Formats: sequence, C-alpha cells, structure tokens
Amino acid sequence: MPTISAPAESGRYNEDLTLLTLCSLAGEESGEFVAFRPELLKSIGKFIFSEGSGTQPGTIIEAVEVRELTPAEMVRAEKELWIHYHQQKADRKNDRLFAVFTGTRIIGVARCSRHEDGLEVDAVYVLDEYRLKGFARSVMVLLIEECGRNETLYMHSKTELINFYGSLGFRLIPESELPQSIQDRFGFVMGDLDSIKVAPMRREPGGLVPREENATGAAGTQ
Repeated sequence: MPTISAPAESGRYNEDLTLLTLCSLAGEESGEFVAFRPELLKSIGKFIFSEGSGTQPGTIIEAVEVRELTPAEMVRAEKELWIHYHQQKADRKNDRLFAVFTGTRIIGVARCSRHEDGLEVDAVYVLDEYRLKGFARSVMVLLIEECGRNETLYMHSKTELINFYGSLGFRLIPESELPQSIQDRFGFVMGDLDSIKVAPMRREPGGLVPREENATGAAGTQ
C-alpha cells in the first residue's frame, strides 16, 4: 500500500503528489472516472482539512485550557498570534496576558495593560481557523475576572464588536470619559474615532459574566 510522507528538508507535502497518492489510496480509476471507497473518505477529509491547512471545517481542537501567561511566555503571543495582528509587543512590566490553548498551541490571547491612570483592554485576537467557537469570550471572561474584579476596565472597541463586548459588561462612553493616557494613544485621529471605526467603552468593577454565549469572532481592538 502506498505511504504518504513529507520530504525532510521541506517540512511540507508536495500537493500534487499528495492528491495523486490519496486517489490511489481511496479510489480505483475506471475509464474516465474515479470510484472512491467510502471507508476512506473520512480519513482523506481529515488530511486535506488538517489543522495546518487553515481550512476551518477540519480544524482539530484538542483539550482546551484558558489561563494567564507567565512573563516568560509572553513572547509566544508576539510570535504566534500578534505577528498576524498589528505586530503587537508585550510590556512585561505593565501587561497581563491571558491565553486560550488547544493542546500546546496558543490560539487566542487578550491583554490588559496598566497605565498610570487606568487599565486598558486591547490586542484581543483569535486565530482565523478558531473563530466563532467561543474562544474570544473564554479568554475575555478570565481577563475580566482577574483584572476587572476591583477596577474599571477601558477599551477602544472595533465598532463591529460593540455588541460582543457589551455582552461582557462593557458600555459605550464618550471619549472624554477615558483616562487621559488611554485617550492619548489615539490622539493621532484628533478625536475622530469614527474614521478608524473604533468606539470607547468602559466596564465597571465586579459583576458576573455569562459564559455560555458564543463569541462573535476574533475580538480584535484597534
């Protein structure tokens, strides 16, 4: 029986060769068509839509863990997630990062930054293939429980995510009600936040966050 292997030097499959091999495994050519054996279709689907393919229907989700990252782990958020999202960097002195793992892989992260006059939530991101599965909500719930128990949280939400953050207890506020240091981060738009499609929001301390609702997508800010 044919085997499927990847060249050691490339670390990836030759797609044309792989498809031919799959056909030889699963089907038998008969004239002008290929008759697939049903018992192997499922295996082929898992291979074609594997985790590394970036195709959402076959995304493999292992045991899920949501926890705070240690300072030493923060570089993983930079290299594995934020490289896809504005090239964010963590401030190990003033930031707390919360992450969602599937197996050993980080698939989502949220940051709470301490400014001199308030706490800001931002850089919330979930990998494309894991969106719409509730992971953004899971990581935000932990952040809120850890950082918003006794302190007010502020953020600039993307306008399309206002309802998502609203379901977590955040409320729209005028820009003037943001702490000055958080306002200053968006000073380059000179008060015209609509032009970059963001809106100031605030969450008061305490309050329970429902866990059962699904996330509405990767909860990115800015």
